[in-house]
Amino acid sequence: MQTDHVVFVLIPRFSLLALSASVEALRAANAVSGHPLYRWSLVAAAPGPVTSSSGLALEAESLETAGAATVVAVCGGERSHTYADPDLRSWLRRIAASGALVGALSDGSYVVADSGLFDGVRSTIHWHCLDSYRERFPRLDIRASVFELDRRRFSCAGGTSALDLMLTLVQQHHGEDLAAAVADNYIHDHIREAGSTQVSAVLQLRRRSGRLADAARLMTAHLENPLPIAEIARRLDISGRHLDRLFRRHLETAPGRYYRGLRLERARHLLIQTGLPIAEIAAATGFASSAHLARCFRQAHGCSPRTHRLASRAR
Repeated sequence: MQTDHVVFVLIPRFSLLALSASVEALRAANAVSGHPLYRWSLVAAAPGPVTSSSGLALEAESLETAGAATVVAVCGGERSHTYADPDLRSWLRRIAASGALVGALSDGSYVVADSGLFDGVRSTIHWHCLDSYRERFPRLDIRASVFELDRRRFSCAGGTSALDLMLTLVQQHHGEDLAAAVADNYIHDHIREAGSTQVSAVLQLRRRSGRLADAARLMTAHLENPLPIAEIARRLDISGRHLDRLFRRHLETAPGRYYRGLRLERARHLLIQTGLPIAEIAAATGFASSAHLARCFRQAHGCSPRTHRLASRAR
């Protein structure tokens, strides 16, 4: 029986949860089946200890030690959007050309996309990074899904979605019974399917009020060109007063203030996760100018957008 070699490429400040969930799924598949179906190794562009986002470090070997990998997973995390290594980019392209299944865990999607390996296929990333990921790679087919498997590429939102991804690979390679047994091993009663939508703030709002969630969805879809609050009420077929009551009852704020908060949060993500000029960020989030954004941002966060960007980079 063939043993698949799964290579995890560690990016500094990688997600320890995404990595451990993936490895545990493979380990359990071996244990439950009674056969060495999978082996795995940890590599990095710079061999040695690689520190995770939680501060714990794991020892990684050099890329050249990976050998004949059948699956390569780039494991990212905090600040993966700033990571770039030409040698890793070239290595990923070579390993993909050899026929390996190549993809990303968590924010490793930035690295794989930057290597050109998500061109023409679906990909995803954690919802927290979706805005900046789409801004950086506007031509990619980017989904707000738990994970994606498209031809010889894969990606996942991180966290426990890595377990769903690996269980799906086990299912494809070795059948539903083994995948179910591995899932039971971790009291994981439902393997989410590729394309399942990530739980978002809008979905959480729906538990409180369907109309409230629909209003938030419209706001989220129109951050660059904000809709008037009256137009949102009209599209929901309710009065402006009713919409105001919904927001004040469930969120203790006015619709306009909530809407501005969404735009400011997207602006904050773009400041941290991209190098876009502040004027472009202002335009992308519906503010009339960089000065308008700066004024609102200072009211919300106590500092200017530029100061916030510099502080996040320093951290």
